Amino acid sequence: EEAVNRATAVHPSELTRPQAAVAQWISRRYAVAPEPVGRLVQEAWTIGEKVGLDPTLILAVVAIESRFNPFAQSAMGAQGLMQVMTRVHVDKYEPFGGMHAAFDPISNLRVGVQVLRECIARAGSLEAGLRWYVGAANSDEDNGYIAKVLAEQGRLKSVAGGKAVPPASTPAASKP
Repeated sequence: EEAVNRATAVHPSELTRPQAAVAQWISRRYAVAPEPVGRLVQEAWTIGEKVGLDPTLILAVVAIESRFNPFAQSAMGAQGLMQVMTRVHVDKYEPFGGMHAAFDPISNLRVGVQVLRECIARAGSLEAGLRWYVGAANSDEDNGYIAKVLAEQGRLKSVAGGKAVPPASTPAASKP
């Protein structure tokens, strides 16, 4: 699937009510345009359903990893929305056209979800999977990563459920 042939934006009015609420909330909280975020929310719901992961978990990982910046790159070389270690997961990017697909938001989301799902399966639980995902599998210290992801997921679930959650209810966490 060619990235240029794919719409990477959708107006929140075209989403389900929970998806639209989440897209609008993320847009305000992270100061990003609602249309591309709407497309990411839509994709998180689609892929989450397909692979058995809660879409709010997927979006919470994106929030904590990159604050919805598709061009983010860590000092360790993790790239894109889900901060995938591109050079480690070269094979996973092949179907999307190679390593530069790390900066295509939908491709990065799809590869990131694949990596996250593998981490959870390998580790045996959500919390342990998140520890693997952030690269702290052999450490007792994750710098609060798991708590940050789960707290953001809780906020996103509340928003999806129709609750009013102030976008600035707590400062958005950033990865050290």
